[in-house]
Amino acid sequence: MSEPTHSRPEDKVIEAFVMYLAGKLYPGLQVIEWPDKNNTRTPDIDALAETADKRVAIEHTSADSLPDQRLHNDRFMEAIGYLEEELKGRINYRLRVTIPFGTVPTGIPWNGVRDRLRSWILHDVPHLPYDEIMHNISVEGVPFLLTVQKSISNTHGLFLARSVIEDTDFPQRLQSQIDRKALKLAKYRDSCDLLILLIENDDIANMNRGIMINAVEAAYCQYLPSGLDRIWYADSSIPESTQFWNITPASRATMIAMNAMEEIERPPE
Repeated sequence: MSEPTHSRPEDKVIEAFVMYLAGKLYPGLQVIEWPDKNNTRTPDIDALAETADKRVAIEHTSADSLPDQRLHNDRFMEAIGYLEEELKGRINYRLRVTIPFGTVPTGIPWNGVRDRLRSWILHDVPHLPYDEIMHNISVEGVPFLLTVQKSISNTHGLFLARSVIEDTDFPQRLQSQIDRKALKLAKYRDSCDLLILLIENDDIANMNRGIMINAVEAAYCQYLPSGLDRIWYADSSIPESTQFWNITPASRATMIAMNAMEEIERPPE
């Protein structure tokens, strides 16, 4: 297998995907080239893989469950995410703190916010009642409201979460992303037997196989863009055990009914 240089996280997902395809559908399939690394002039696809009689072009993309989710994730972690680890062993109950998605602002000094939130957790929260869910808690110096629940549990510590509303625009956002990626793959139509888009998502709370299948079917109820033969979904919410599903509408139209785990073992081609 061709080794990628300066390996990115997505390279490992692609390698795992190719190994999965080799074990389930295309024996002997191996990555032979990483075009986007070798082509310094223009954007290119992520990987080429081959068997003795099949050549496969693979493009990887990461889909946000919610608009600009990765941007908000980074902002959230910069703001307060590290308090979970910092406060381990210092809280003898389970404290769940929920923050509305997208409400963490930019351009403010986060060290001060973290100090105020840490102080509130260590000095004020011990006086809060157990098991009661308290909404719209305002902490001086913290620029967003909190929903808080303190409970007795065998698992102690701070657990941060973000509340979300249903995103009805996900199929449209996904379609736009798929269409862009299909243009890159289309350049390999004449030289490859199969053009695959691998869509990765690691959001265990807001995404699953069913949501992704429904979004693709809503976006492409009749046919895929000309630069695509297959769309696969990579669930990397558990990094050491990424799971793959073929979510191509045409492939699923004729498959027998199976649950998610059975489908991993017997994927439709």
